[in-house]
Amino acid sequence: MKILITGSAGYIGSALAMSLVKEEHSVVSLDNLTRGNFKYLLNHYGKTSHLKLLIGDIRNFTDLRRVFESNREIDAIVHLAAIPGIERCKENPVDAIMTNVYGTYNVLETAIKYGISKIVFASSAAVYGDPIKTPIKEDHPLRPTNLYGVTKLAAEKLLYAYYKNYGLSTTILRLGNVYGVGLYTHWETVIPKFVRQALTQQPLTIYGNGSQSRDFVHVLDVVQAIKLVLEADKGIAGETFNIASGKPTSVISVADMVRKIIKERFNEKVKIVYLPPRKGEPYIKDFCLSIDKVKKRLGFKPRWTLEAGINQLVDFYLESGGA
Repeated sequence: MKILITGSAGYIGSALAMSLVKEEHSVVSLDNLTRGNFKYLLNHYGKTSHLKLLIGDIRNFTDLRRVFESNREIDAIVHLAAIPGIERCKENPVDAIMTNVYGTYNVLETAIKYGISKIVFASSAAVYGDPIKTPIKEDHPLRPTNLYGVTKLAAEKLLYAYYKNYGLSTTILRLGNVYGVGLYTHWETVIPKFVRQALTQQPLTIYGNGSQSRDFVHVLDVVQAIKLVLEADKGIAGETFNIASGKPTSVISVADMVRKIIKERFNEKVKIVYLPPRKGEPYIKDFCLSIDKVKKRLGFKPRWTLEAGINQLVDFYLESGGA
């Protein structure tokens, strides 16, 4: 199978590309390198016929057209390119809308033009907003409370419209809070941030009282889910799946686990500092996504426990110096 990954120099994209190339699929990697970097893929693979690295922006239809003009045998698109997160979208609203919404439109139009029928799209649990009931199922009302969630929902609606009107086999994956080591990691999200703070003798910073929950999912479990969709038949066209652990974990529980692991491994005590809540962030107890549908339809099962993921991050930080 030959797969185009947009945003493939990024966190999830590079991990997915590595996994697909290992299985001898052909990967066309497209990224504008705003945040990502191809060096991680190059360091692992160098030059290989199974991996083609291209610089381009999904906001530019010409860039997308060039990809398909030079790669005529693409079977599927995994669309990961986006301005991610609440803060980045708030700080760069025009870029967020142009990339997350208009960029998605360009990807869909290109797919039609070049006869690509299967598209997998990485959305977010942010589309749900404040939950009425947990665990949150895919049919929960969609009421995003920040621009990031709004742009992801708009992109979802575009995918569904192209499925209904043009017969594209689109599948939407609503991701929980992604963490863990793929080819590399981001250190600013809560779990990696706590690990870095602990290993640099800093206190763990918690916004609010720490009772707010997230549904954390390891990046390699996200990769597993995407591959299951790529391998599935057309029976999942137009479907949406939550991809998460299916369990709520409070921020204070994460902090306590990091402290426990650091104490056990290095015999060092780690302090906690509480800061005022940040505007726009969800402060919800028992927040989690239902993964019953994806388990039943695709056989998805999270493989990474939180403890294993934290230990992996500790090892990675020590080996790489937080790079």
